[in-house]
This record gives sequence, structure tokens and C-alpha cells, in this order.
Amino acid sequence: MISFLLSGDNPEIAIAEILSLAEAYGRLKGYWTDERILTIDFEGEEFFHRVAFSHEAIELHRICKTSELENVFSDIKVNGSFCVRVSGIGLKSDSNLEKKLGAILLKKGGHVDLQNPDTLVRVYLTKKNCYVGFLKFKQDKKQFLQRRPDKRPFFMPVVILPKLAKALVNLTSVKNGKILDPMCGTGSFLIEAGLMGLEIYGMDYYEDIAKGCKENLNFMKLNGKVLRGDVRDMPFKDNSFDGIVTDYPYFRATRKSRNEDLYERSLLEIKRVLKKGCRAVIVTNVELKDFPMEVVYRLSQRVHGSLTRRIYVLRKT
Repeated sequence: MISFLLSGDNPEIAIAEILSLAEAYGRLKGYWTDERILTIDFEGEEFFHRVAFSHEAIELHRICKTSELENVFSDIKVNGSFCVRVSGIGLKSDSNLEKKLGAILLKKGGHVDLQNPDTLVRVYLTKKNCYVGFLKFKQDKKQFLQRRPDKRPFFMPVVILPKLAKALVNLTSVKNGKILDPMCGTGSFLIEAGLMGLEIYGMDYYEDIAKGCKENLNFMKLNGKVLRGDVRDMPFKDNSFDGIVTDYPYFRATRKSRNEDLYERSLLEIKRVLKKGCRAVIVTNVELKDFPMEVVYRLSQRVHGSLTRRIYVLRKT
């Protein structure tokens, strides 16, 4: 079993992302949450390289109460160097607890290395439980800063940032295959999908934006097909894509409103070009109620006082 320490930015998105990746990479047998800890009972390939909205992940050794921690550590075997790190989730932890637990392992023959240990034993404390395990993944937060949209040659305001863009691509539950963004803008989704090794296709209503998106892909050294087109009448065959992720225009910020029939026609087109059983992730600033596909998740992300993104994960059944 694997326990994830979820990002506090948006735990709902974090949970949906992990469950979607687990579905893509293997078989999810069960899961439960405790504060910002998500534990999955999972069989399949590791997918830590895909994760955006989690800080860490551990191979779970034991769930226990605080009073049982010393006994649990007496059963842990470490070879070579080790380090113990304890974090309270929603509470403060005893500042001496790391030393106490480390001393137990030290007596068993290991040696402490705080910088680069062979084994990092991680303890998460919640109000209910202690989660003890071995660190398998730690998020590289610098990667998202390095891919900031304002560092690209083509930039527009109100763009989705890399961390969220990566998570939303993951919500498509695509391991390998073709990803389409039919309103691609500056290419945030395509960049994240391309870096994951997915085959990327983009389209935009405006020729200059489509060209700008392609410029950004070239800047990131990614191969992708980008064309000018209308999401209400797409030039793709039925059942062409393994996943679709797109951010609808926020009409107050666009140069010209096309809202009259945009949602009704575009959602039918998205359903048409999406393969059966596959997902589309729809981002918009308006609340939608009726969809031509099954709704898997309804999520949201508050940007500022006047803008909340609605995120709908749809499956073509």
C-alpha cells in the first residue's frame, strides 16, 4: 500500500488525480483518506513521475497510534544509513520524536545520515493515526517554477499554471496515447502532456493563438500538431483521442464572445472525437449542469474573488 501526503492547495483535486492515475497504471483495490493523507491499496506500475498535487509518497509499513510508535519501530529493519522524519498533519508533533525513533533504529546497527540516507523512514501524524513508511517519492517543486507561463515566448493572461495543468491532464486517466486540447491557447495542457510522453494535438479558433501555441511547444522542444479550427466543428474522425483536456474561454477576458452555442455544440463534438470509455476534462468559469457524457468528478479551484474554475471530468460510455 502507498500513502500520499496531499498538497494543501486543493485536496479534492489531489485525491482525484491519484485515483485517476491508479486507474491508468494498474488496479485500485481500495482507498481511504485521513486529513491530507490518501492511502491506496494498489497493484500495478509506479506513477510517481506523473503526480502534481502530492508532496510525498511512502510505501506504507504500518498504521498505528502514537503510543504504539516505539513498538512499530522495533520491527523495522534498515540496511546502511537511515534518517527518520516526522510531520504532523493538522497538529504539532513532538520535537524530540525523531530522535527517539531514530535511537531505536540506531541500536539495531544502522547509522544516521541526515543528508543522503539509504532509507528515509517517514512518519505522518494525524489526529487519529500514525502512518509509518519508507519514502518513495518527493515532489520536485522547482519544476513548476521553471515552466512558468511568463517564461515562454508566447504569453496570455489568465493562463492555467503548470502544476494545475499537469494534474488536469492526469485526470484524463491516460497512460499512453493521444491527448487533444481543442481550445489550446498558449498550450499549457499540451506542454504538460508532452512532457509525460503523450502524443499531443492542439487547436484554437484564432490563427495567431494557434501559431503562438506551436511556438511554445517548439520552445519546450516538444513535437505536437497544432491547427486553426472551431471546437464546434472539429476536423477529426470519430473516436480519435484517448483523452481530451481543455479550458473554455472566460468571456469577460476574450476579444469576442462566441458563447451563444459554444457549450452545447462543443461538448457533442468532444464526445464524438473521444474514444469510448475515455475521459474529457472540461475547465470553465461557469457552472454547467447538463452533459452528453457521464460525470466522473465535479471539482473547483478558486483563483480570486471573481473567478472560480469549475472542473468537470466526463467519461464517454
